[in-house]
Amino acid sequence: MNESFFQTVFEQASDGIVLIDGAGRYLLEANKAFAELVGYPEDSMVSMTLNDFIDLSSVGIERLYNQVLARKEQYIGEVKCRRSDGSLVNAELRLSLLRCEGKEIFCAFIRDVTEYRHVEKGLMETGNRFRQTVFAAPFPIMIHAEDGAVVMINSEWTKRTGYSFKDISTIDHWVKKAFGAECASVCEKLDFMHKTCTPCTFDDLPVTTKSGEKLVWNLSLAPAGSLQDERSLFITMAVDATADRRVEDDLKRSLDEKDAMLLEVQHRARNNMQVIMSLLNLQSRYLSNPETREFFKESQERVRAMVLIHDMLCNSSNKARIDFNEYGRSLVGGLISAYSPNQSNLQVEMRISRMDVNLEIAVPCGLIIHELVSNSLKHGFPDLRNGTISIDFNRDDTGLYTLVVGDNGIGLPNGLNCEMPCTLGLSLINTLTKQLQGVVEFIGTSGTVCKISFRE
Repeated sequence: MNESFFQTVFEQASDGIVLIDGAGRYLLEANKAFAELVGYPEDSMVSMTLNDFIDLSSVGIERLYNQVLARKEQYIGEVKCRRSDGSLVNAELRLSLLRCEGKEIFCAFIRDVTEYRHVEKGLMETGNRFRQTVFAAPFPIMIHAEDGAVVMINSEWTKRTGYSFKDISTIDHWVKKAFGAECASVCEKLDFMHKTCTPCTFDDLPVTTKSGEKLVWNLSLAPAGSLQDERSLFITMAVDATADRRVEDDLKRSLDEKDAMLLEVQHRARNNMQVIMSLLNLQSRYLSNPETREFFKESQERVRAMVLIHDMLCNSSNKARIDFNEYGRSLVGGLISAYSPNQSNLQVEMRISRMDVNLEIAVPCGLIIHELVSNSLKHGFPDLRNGTISIDFNRDDTGLYTLVVGDNGIGLPNGLNCEMPCTLGLSLINTLTKQLQGVVEFIGTSGTVCKISFRE
């Protein structure tokens, strides 16, 4: 490589380069980058000294020269570089000694680091804000390296667990303290995260504090950059769910107690109604009048309709609602057994939707079905001819319930005013419909058909 090649490199270098006479300390040559940095023409800087460009006293600059001469090694430091307009810029100075043809020549490399310092300051401010945010966070935070070394924990972590920074050397160390013999699965997830840099979460972890108190934490772990030595950093954030779980446990315990109380009420109601049935049955044995005995039997069957509801509630996981399809079939089956066990010529068609209803609907609807079906069985088919009893019960999308009970028997007596009934059964139907805030109507010309509509 010839001299022109080195001259080209000298001129086109991005850093300022200055050659200085070792004896007189004046500038021998400066490149274009240095001229642009200080704002002087290249040819005007010959015979100037570093004192003209470096914001140091002449004694201070001479000390730099002597340091290079004495140690025979390059000086590297940061100085203020003075421009032609008097302004100062941050610059990195690298000063070394060259020997050329028996002469000592100092070579100075000067780089503008103003922008670097702005960036560095911004990063430091960002780092400080991040640290302040972490320390001031209202929830526990730990930052650790990929090898598990704990870099920092915030005050909330110490407050909640009792462990300070000096108590925890690595996150594995804390995991063993917090989880004891059950720490294996947590350590396994941590190892996987360190290898793959994949975030992970833990829900409802039982955490033991330094004092032995049991907490419930939800943990979230994620990558958080790296250290200067290129070790990956990870941040662990905790949400203390202890209070929430205690409230949930209290609510569950309260609900369990209420369920137990409700079940007890259902049992007592069922037992009381069975006692009533037994009393009615016992009393009917002393009655000689067939009509009176029939009245007692009807009363027993009405009570049985309500006992059946409480039986289903006692055996159901839902203590407030029953499946009306199942209830309706059991109710009608019991009525047929009670009133017409030998009428094999009768057919019952049931079209009841699968729906759960509450007691406010189940009881009156069950009693209405009881009255209408029992009337059909007792009076609708006096000559034992073939017949059909139909029951339809459904709810549409608007929440309208429609119950239709009918038969193709002899129908209602002529002249019967259904709005002003003279029988207990029809009176009950009207009363129960009002209880449902519904509308009742008897329709059709063949047989008896009763339609009841209401909303929940």
